[in-house]
Amino acid sequence: MRTTTCRLFIAAALAAAGVAGAAMGRPDPHSGPACLYAVTAGPGARDLSVEVTLRAGLGAELAVDRGLGAFIRDPEVDDGGGWRALERQDDHLRAPPCRSRPCRIRYRFALAEAARDVHDRNRAIEQEGAFLAPPSSWLVRPLEGGQSRFRLEVQAPPGTVFVTGLLPSRGGPASAYEATLDDLEEAPYSGFGPFETARIDVPGGVVDVAIAPGERDLPTRALTAWAERAGRAVAGYYGRYPMPRVLVLILPTGRRPIGFGTTLGNGGASIMIWVGRSATEADLERDWVLTHEMVHTAFPNMPRQQRWLEEGIATYVEPIARARAGTLSAEEVWRGLVEGLPKGLSRPGDPGLDRSRTWGSTYWGGALFCFMADLQIRERTGNRRSLDDALRGINAAGGSIAVRWPLRRALDAGDRATGTHVLRDLYGKMGEAPMPVDLDGWWRRLGIVADGREIRFDERAPLAGLRRSITARPVSARAAGGGR
Repeated sequence: MRTTTCRLFIAAALAAAGVAGAAMGRPDPHSGPACLYAVTAGPGARDLSVEVTLRAGLGAELAVDRGLGAFIRDPEVDDGGGWRALERQDDHLRAPPCRSRPCRIRYRFALAEAARDVHDRNRAIEQEGAFLAPPSSWLVRPLEGGQSRFRLEVQAPPGTVFVTGLLPSRGGPASAYEATLDDLEEAPYSGFGPFETARIDVPGGVVDVAIAPGERDLPTRALTAWAERAGRAVAGYYGRYPMPRVLVLILPTGRRPIGFGTTLGNGGASIMIWVGRSATEADLERDWVLTHEMVHTAFPNMPRQQRWLEEGIATYVEPIARARAGTLSAEEVWRGLVEGLPKGLSRPGDPGLDRSRTWGSTYWGGALFCFMADLQIRERTGNRRSLDDALRGINAAGGSIAVRWPLRRALDAGDRATGTHVLRDLYGKMGEAPMPVDLDGWWRRLGIVADGREIRFDERAPLAGLRRSITARPVSARAAGGGR
């Protein structure tokens, strides 16, 4: 593990780590990204100065997230004849000169005021002097940009750090980030402020941790160790971390030891998670939330009606990944599934998973789909292939939270990786219509005996070997742990 921690940072010192801005240039608008954002944060990042260089053909209308237009100040446009005032209507800027020729737009964004008045974790919030808001809140985006790419460069003053889940630009300066304009509408979490930061190497990628100011009993080393455990558990399940980089924003606040967690992708990956002021290291060691959120980074964003698969994968894979990493027992994994999977069973009159909107169907109905897929793949391949292979295949084909895919593209990639049609066939039975599942019968065949909250295993059961393989630690991990 390689970490860097301190309370105050000079932005340029962190540019090489990909978490802060540095000096910015202005590329030719006819080459490279179609849209360049140059952002300069004022003292404490309470206000942002934004200049946008637009290639011709991106349309005359630009917008920010709902309700954030009120915090745009003094918008102006320059189409080659000098700066002049630009019309704003609610959350939209209308710039007719930009429709047919290159132009520049500049404005100020009142970030501190937006965080105070909006106070929405998905749009803008303040955490003791740190401001958290996705770029869609403070960057106007052309509504006709589509798959055209944008580049973002941020310059922050001493004492203020810029952190973002956007992936670094491959062809731009070290401080630049890049994605498509379509991504910008739901781009990863970002923040400005006096964050403590740490960079953690995990197999296949890095976990960038940014800890917001706030009262906490936990030392920084405990929080970075927590992030490393979760990252290594997910990397172990997928064979490597499924993204080259993920940002974990930790907010010390609230009474619960580990609070709510949420993940945003589209052009990168970021997780925002709350940690209680009195949380202990034991709480972090027992936590499942951060691993659940990290599993989300391995799968592409689905259309809204198939979000059950995103949540189902995270719900099913999280305990298995932790068991294989040696931080959860097999008994605990199966107790969770025995107690949880019945919540995903369909009832008479229920629709398929695509049309159901209940909590049980979204999380546990999706997990039930994954459970059945795992068992069927293992049975059909003599336990040589599993859901692991399907999910790794999807990720290897480019599927991650950084992109949006239609469902069938993901299912086809997973089926190719296993040499079966299990995912396609099972979706036809569970996604589009309800399917009865005899869980009690599966428990008997797997050799899982539930006695109250106690779980025992029957090693004489016909699928006992298959059950063991689901939670078995890789040989290399067992050797490293002394054979445990």
